[in-house]
Amino acid sequence: MRKLKALLASMTALLCLCVNGLPIAEQIPSMHFIFASAENLEVVTSGTCGENLTWNFEESTETLTISGTGAMKNWDYAESCWYHLHENIKKIILEDGVTTIGNYAFSSCSTLTSVTIPDSVITIGDSAFFHCESLTSVTISDSVIAIGESAFLGCYALESIIIPDSVTTIGVDAFSGTSWLEIKRNENPLVIINGILIDGTTCEQKEIIIPDSVTAIGNSAFHGCTSLISVTIPASVTTIENLAFSYCSALEAIVIPNSVTIIKENTFYGCESLTSVTIPASVTIIENHAFSYCSALESVVIPNSVTTIERLAFSYTGLTSVVIPDSMITIEDSAFGSCYALKSIILPDSVKKIRNYAFSYCFALESVIISDSVTSIDSHAFYGCDALISVTIENPECEIYDNEYTISDTATIYGYDNSTAQAYAETYHRNFVSLGTAPEKPITEICTGDANKDGDFNILDIIVLQKWLLGSGNLPNWQAVDFNHDEMITIFDLVLTKKYYLKNL
Repeated sequence: MRKLKALLASMTALLCLCVNGLPIAEQIPSMHFIFASAENLEVVTSGTCGENLTWNFEESTETLTISGTGAMKNWDYAESCWYHLHENIKKIILEDGVTTIGNYAFSSCSTLTSVTIPDSVITIGDSAFFHCESLTSVTISDSVIAIGESAFLGCYALESIIIPDSVTTIGVDAFSGTSWLEIKRNENPLVIINGILIDGTTCEQKEIIIPDSVTAIGNSAFHGCTSLISVTIPASVTTIENLAFSYCSALEAIVIPNSVTIIKENTFYGCESLTSVTIPASVTIIENHAFSYCSALESVVIPNSVTTIERLAFSYTGLTSVVIPDSMITIEDSAFGSCYALKSIILPDSVKKIRNYAFSYCFALESVIISDSVTSIDSHAFYGCDALISVTIENPECEIYDNEYTISDTATIYGYDNSTAQAYAETYHRNFVSLGTAPEKPITEICTGDANKDGDFNILDIIVLQKWLLGSGNLPNWQAVDFNHDEMITIFDLVLTKKYYLKNL
């Protein structure tokens, strides 16, 4: 507390300094200063830190105690209720009843040496003990299931951590910069905790076989392993987290086991030597930037199980051709943007929307046939495709974003008379070739709920839809189960399908 009083006294003295004969405070009219003796200033040592939580700092023992029940607030760095005391807190007691430790709760408590975590705590938040450089040991109770990102980052003196079997989630950099992690790396460069491979960044082997005990490869686990050429992932692995193999610049091939359902953000970002990827039929989502900057990747087979390819997923790759699976409804923003060698695209009838920049800067792309199922082409979808000779738009009512950059100016546009394709071409002075009069679309009645397209709605349709959502089988008639009319099939459509079935029993 002496440090606090000394700081306040220094601030008061500074404000009273004179410049050109006038006090500093008087030279800043927009600010109002209230001067008081440092001895009379009250330092806040208690308050609330959650809906049903209170905190109290005892100066004589330099102990911070959190009492009550329920979740702790989350903060940004240096914003916790007691941050003004962070250099004075040597001990923290979390009483039984506290269920979470908030983000940045005890960050930069530089003199903290010990903490008691009760059995009531379930999660330790992001950066909760960030840069507690004097902390030497932590015992995590067996009620904790998740340790957040950077939770103990920069706790240099931390040598002993007891992590119970209950922990199933460990965030990126949770233990980076700790002595404990260095000890673990020296024991085995593949640091595995409760089946989670949290770190392999110091592994210098060219070939790695991940043991069958691993169920998850953690965030950034092999980030920047420039010597890694091949890795064998066992079927026991169900999750590969963000950035897991990012910037593994020598990695040449990867086989993803059929136990994995999502290829997460940036998983293989910057793997510039990657030439072969096997995506299993279990995968349903390929997230943002998953294969961005895999410049040597010339081909990939995307299985029909994949329903979503997110933004920039294959951007800046060396792909020469792409076959979009007939499970896809939307090509997201820049999904294949800047694929400089891409020459051909096959779009199935399932695709409804081509989003912004979807195929922009595909310099080698020469022709595209956009089927009559596509209802909209967004801004810059084919911008910068300098080799593009022809674009055929089969839907006469396709909504083409009103912008000269939507389709490269090198392309001749093929479409029906009086179509939106013709209108776009005329507006932006593009060559247009007529396909004649648009054929009349047959009026077809869709049997609501008829997922398997057998002309009837029954329990079999619910089974087909459910299996498809789990990544198994096909969905022949997705329109029949798009109950919320958003042109996307999700778990919500399954719920509505079941309700509709029960209503019509």
